[in-house]
Amino acid sequence: MDTTKKLEAQLQFRPLSVDDIDEIMRIDELIVRRKRNPLFRSQLKEQIIKHGDESLGVILQDGTLIGYLLAETKVYIYGTDDLAAWITLLGIDPEFQDQGVGTALANRVISYFSEKGINSIRTICAWDWGDLVEFFSTVGFKLSDYLTLELNIGQSP
Repeated sequence: MDTTKKLEAQLQFRPLSVDDIDEIMRIDELIVRRKRNPLFRSQLKEQIIKHGDESLGVILQDGTLIGYLLAETKVYIYGTDDLAAWITLLGIDPEFQDQGVGTALANRVISYFSEKGINSIRTICAWDWGDLVEFFSTVGFKLSDYLTLELNIGQSP
């Protein structure tokens, strides 16, 4: 049994609930090293309620939440009927990073969407987020055929 499979057997996976928001916020703020905009909390709550089955938390045996992944299925990209899953938020407590927790969580999510008959899982991240780009590459993600465009219409914070 490889290391990832052993780790997956030790972890508990379950859909996230609104009761997890404080812990998700704590982990997220450790990762991004700043306080989040208050709107982040309300959007997080909205997404967990709306897409609860597509949001997973990873829990150690003692019941501590150490990671989370939120995703949703969407059918829209300029005229296509392409049903795809979109990972919108992913975080692993820094204390547990580089131990296979993220890979175990990604494997669980990939299996979940595969069982639902979804052929594509997508996400967006900045080019200079090297660790995140490397992580997604490690679990099989590749550059998409789609291009992200942005128009900055305000001042950056």
